[in-house]
Amino acid sequence: MANYDQIIYDTAIKQGFTPTAAKFVVGQARFESANYTSPVFKANNNTSGMKFIGQPLATRGTPAPANERTCNLNCNSDYYAKFASVQDSANDKIVRLYSKTMGGVTPEQLKNAKTPEEFARLLKKRRYYGPSAYGTPGAEKEISQYAGGIKLLMLRAQIVEFVGKNKNKIGLGIGLLLAGALLYLYKKNK
Repeated sequence: MANYDQIIYDTAIKQGFTPTAAKFVVGQARFESANYTSPVFKANNNTSGMKFIGQPLATRGTPAPANERTCNLNCNSDYYAKFASVQDSANDKIVRLYSKTMGGVTPEQLKNAKTPEEFARLLKKRRYYGPSAYGTPGAEKEISQYAGGIKLLMLRAQIVEFVGKNKNKIGLGIGLLLAGALLYLYKKNK
């Protein structure tokens, strides 16, 4: 099984998310896909349960349950978005959706969120999840639950940060080790 956490984390980092905020995006994907076990995830590589609205990286996937259908002029929303890969799903959310200002929340605010609560609040303000309007008591309950889910599941994330942050140091260390070994062999054989 691919490391979905790493794919999502690396995509967020490449888009300018801080390491902390990138972990929130991973926790969010785990929360929204039931730890990558939901039927929507399995059938559609859809880490967020997003509906199909003509996204460039998606096709029409499995039908949404009757209680989630919102068919008006665009009946594609009666279906989930289906992605060819988890990478495409991550790109759709992180590169396409999170690069837009929505509800007064800028991409920079999302990229620099410092706590799961702040991240959940920003997403709610963007109208990303839940039926309650931002600023209402119902929204506060939804924010608390959503932040709790992100916090719990980001702790289970399997992310390797060390290599990404220290590639130059690791390369230099390997180079010095090889140079030392070669020097040793040269002197030994003289």
